[in-house]
Amino acid sequence: MIEGLVYKEHRIHSARLASGFWVSIIVKLGTKKVMTKDSLTPAVSRVPGEYDSEDEAVGTARRYIDEDEKRLSAEAAV
Repeated sequence: MIEGLVYKEHRIHSARLASGFWVSIIVKLGTKKVMTKDSLTPAVSRVPGEYDSEDEAVGTARRYIDEDEKRLSAEAAV
């Protein structure tokens, strides 16, 4: 795994598979609470899918974090 940037209290890691595709995981910094159904542990979530480039994998991870943030805001409003 390549340790990447910190985005909205999450560290994004990416890795190139033997197939040539890229994947990413998200590590939540701070509190350990399960992020989504794709969480591997309370702090680590795998971003679904395989991508053609590292930039695409990281960009998708950022959108995944943004979508989770919107979901949590909507749940809090109820």
